[in-house]
Amino acid sequence: MTDYDPAAPNARRFPRVIVPDEIDKMPVLTFNTGITTNIFLSRERDDARFFRHGYCYGEPDHLPYQWEQRDFDETHYVLDGHIHLVVEDAAGRTIVLEAGVGEHIYLPAGYTYRLECSGVSYKFFWTSGPSPKVGVADAPDYSRELTALRTSEGS
Repeated sequence: MTDYDPAAPNARRFPRVIVPDEIDKMPVLTFNTGITTNIFLSRERDDARFFRHGYCYGEPDHLPYQWEQRDFDETHYVLDGHIHLVVEDAAGRTIVLEAGVGEHIYLPAGYTYRLECSGVSYKFFWTSGPSPKVGVADAPDYSRELTALRTSEGS
């Protein structure tokens, strides 16, 4: 397999198992103090066209993280702890969504979301799609870091 070029288009688009050790070694993106994520399936590293996967970690007293979700849908599946999410629509109406272990939250495009601390540490699995062609647009340095993993040893 000497002709294999991991940086070539679609070179990493093949079925495989992603193990916990691989996920733990992924770069960490900090959303705000006490709230981070690591994206372990992405367009940049894996040629994933239709979605991204990651884990999000929150400390009991993390600072809020707010984002406008314009062009993708997302889900959060709670693995540990409890999450508290404030949702605002275009008219300024808000609701609060809370989920605990084993519960799923669906977050469609077209809303503003704010993760607030819940008083407990949490970890949730998230997925979003479609995966924008530009990658992680609001964190270009992180996006470049994921792209660089294509050619690093063991990727």
